[in-house]
Amino acid sequence: MPVVSSPVRPQGRLAKWDNLKAVLIFLVVFAHLFRRVNGERPIMAGVFFFIYLFHMPAFIFVSGLFSKNAVKKRNYDRVFSFFLVYLITKFLIWFVQLLLKEDFVSDMPYTNLFRETGVAWYGLAMCVFLLMTMFLERYRIPNLMVVSIALGCLVGYCKDVGAVGSMSRILVFYPYFLAGYALEPKQILHVTEHWYSRALSVAVLAVTCWLCLQYREELTPYSEFLKGKTDFSALEELAPYGGLFRLALYAVSFLLTFCLIAVIPNFHIPVVSTVGQRTLSIYMFHYPLVLYFYTGFVMKDWILTNWPDLYGPAYAIVSLLIVLLFATKPFDWLATKLTVLPLKTAPQQKGSGDL
Repeated sequence: MPVVSSPVRPQGRLAKWDNLKAVLIFLVVFAHLFRRVNGERPIMAGVFFFIYLFHMPAFIFVSGLFSKNAVKKRNYDRVFSFFLVYLITKFLIWFVQLLLKEDFVSDMPYTNLFRETGVAWYGLAMCVFLLMTMFLERYRIPNLMVVSIALGCLVGYCKDVGAVGSMSRILVFYPYFLAGYALEPKQILHVTEHWYSRALSVAVLAVTCWLCLQYREELTPYSEFLKGKTDFSALEELAPYGGLFRLALYAVSFLLTFCLIAVIPNFHIPVVSTVGQRTLSIYMFHYPLVLYFYTGFVMKDWILTNWPDLYGPAYAIVSLLIVLLFATKPFDWLATKLTVLPLKTAPQQKGSGDL
């Protein structure tokens, strides 16, 4: 295995995973901003499709990778913490909708507590992922992977499942969590840290991005399919083959996830590595701000008007500023206080970084 320069922080954290989470949380914010210009700038549909091929699968994979202690020690505090993440994120989004005088009554938290199609789904999904894995860990992982992938492929044939408890997304994305739980970080680094792994990964990511941009018009109708929250009827005449499409998507997403891991630097990067340790606060607070800016300040029209040829970099800068804002210590402290309760079971790590 090649020598890696200074990959570990003094606290014992491996910098690669912090750097990876920083990149992924930036892509989460960037995608939430960018998807609002798909109609005005068709090329953005290709960027959007490329990002959604791997960014949430990779995030959930990493979440599973570092959930082993919580599962094996039956740390229900951590489960409840993610439920609080879900509730708080859902409430913040509803509150911003209230401020903007949207039709918020039909989506009030107490009337649709477990009906979720938006950003808050991740917190609820993590609760279920942890509980499912605690219950299922007694069984052989290869068998569980086969069953979970089969369920992920079949759930799309069931209508009206998506929004109820985010059940469709939970079943679709659970294989990524389970794969992360089954693997060890050292195993992944053994495969991805060679120079030829990095070179091949750069090529795969570049070619995939080019294909998404080149065939963006053909791929655009299938964008919602990537989110896992709709049934296969969205595929229209291809609906009968939705399970096969989902199976192919699993293969592509896993490949791109490992390619991204391979190209991420394995040494501490100032600011970037710190952001990677504080992704939870960014996740919880970024989307209400995005909603408010877009509706209250009409940011989309302002950017497209003032930077018609540089809207991509403009959105990247805005996304970066949002990430840096919510990665500051006050927001990290607030997220920790809101979600980590002083209960008597196994203690959790300080900080909100382990999204």
